[in-house]
Order: sequence, then C-alpha cells, then structure tokens
Amino acid sequence: MEFDFNRIDKEADFYWGTTNLQTELKQTLDVGNSTLFFCIEGTATALLYNKKDIFRKGDILIANWDMHPVFLNASKNFSTNFCKMSDEVFYEIFRNVSSNFCQFTYNYPIFKLTKEQSHQLKIWIDQLAWLYENYNGENRKQLIINYLQSLVMVVDNEIHKIIRIIPLKAMPRQLEILREFGALLQSNIKEHHDVKFYAEKLLITPYYLSTITSKVMQETPKSLIDKQLIQEIQKGILLNTPLKVIADELHFEDTSYMSRFFKRHTQLTPSEYRAKGN
Repeated sequence: MEFDFNRIDKEADFYWGTTNLQTELKQTLDVGNSTLFFCIEGTATALLYNKKDIFRKGDILIANWDMHPVFLNASKNFSTNFCKMSDEVFYEIFRNVSSNFCQFTYNYPIFKLTKEQSHQLKIWIDQLAWLYENYNGENRKQLIINYLQSLVMVVDNEIHKIIRIIPLKAMPRQLEILREFGALLQSNIKEHHDVKFYAEKLLITPYYLSTITSKVMQETPKSLIDKQLIQEIQKGILLNTPLKVIADELHFEDTSYMSRFFKRHTQLTPSEYRAKGN
C-alpha cells in the first residue's frame, strides 16, 4: 500500500493505483496537472488551497496543479484509489468543463456523493481499473480518456444543479488568469505561439503573465506554449498525419523547422517518436 507519488513515471499518459499515503503525510503531493482520488476506506485530513478538509470514504478529490495538496494525517484503515494523468490527458479530459466547475472545485475540491452516486462510482471504478490493468487494445488510451472525461462531465452537470444554493468565494485573480490562459492555449495554439498574443487577450502585460506562471507553476509562459505545441505535434504524429500537414496546421514556417523544434524539446525526431509510439 505504500507509494511515492514523486516516483511515478512522468512519461505515462495516466497512472492508476491504490495507496494509504502513509509515506507522503505532511508532504506536498506531486499531483502533476491533475490527480483524481477516490477514497475507498477511512478518513484523512488534507490541506487543500491552504484550507483544511476531511476526505472520507466515498468522496472524490480533484487535485489540480494549483492546489499543492498536503495530507496531514490519515486513519489506520485509510485507503484511496488515484489516477494521475499527463498534461496531454489532463487537457483532453478537462477541455469542456464549465467556468462553474473551476470555481466550484476551487471552493469545494472534495466532491461529496449521495448513496446512489457512490454506487454508480463503484461500478465506474471497477470498469476503469479493469481497462487499465487488463485491456491492451490499440484504442486503450482513448477508452480510458473517455471514461475519465465522462466522470468529469457528470460532476460538472451535478455542480450546475447545486451552484445556485451553495455560496462560492471568488478564486484569487492569479489563479483565474492561469485558468483563462490554459483555455486560450487550447483554442488558439494552432495559430498563435507568442506570449504577447495571450497577454493581450488576458488584458495584462507579458511580464505580469510571466510573473504569475513563474510563481505558481515554476514555468515561463513560453514554456507552457511550447509544451502545448509539442502535444499537438505528438497527437498529429500518432494519428499518422503527414508532417507537412501538421506543420501547416500549426503555422510553422516549414516541416524542417517544426522537426527541429520537436527534437529540441523531446530529444526525438518526429520519425523516431512515431516509431516509438507504434
């Protein structure tokens, strides 16, 4: 049951497992862009967005990159499933959530379930665990993404039902800007690769955007733009899209420039990446 989050293979699209978090107590968890926790048994006290909360059997915890979660203590019988996901999978799963989802999960990162919801979640977990552990078909990755995406969309729908009666505090402006920056990257990355464009859309200066990303994510805006570009190239390569088409769609000067850009960030040529993916 002991598990070290910092030792998870960061190249993996997702990692499904079970832990009691005993070796991680009072340490900031490395949850990547997002990790979903599903409490199986017991209780734990967690510091989430600098607020204490109780994580109990049947709860879902949506731990995103800006949370910096710390589990302070856990009962002897505490156990939780978790699914840690890569940047690419994170963006694919959360790309269609509403602004209400972001604000609600900032205020209430632990989602409490009804008895019927808990029953349905148990079925969903069993199916996802089976896919992860036993299914090796070529569409395995997309099937798991679909399962995770369906859960997030169901949670989003439930949030819409209760948002009117639950008071929500506004997110800190810096977190709002980062989430808006992420949404802008998703919709504009093919045409725009420069920091200035995104800063202007956010009505802030490039310097201020850089200050925020460096403080919260230890990244520059340009590195986040480049990461998103790499993910778009990887997606095209694995879909067997011709490199010239990918370069044109992503507005690179030419295929050679895109290939050099790709190798600089991945240490692989597009052809080598395609062979590795196959």
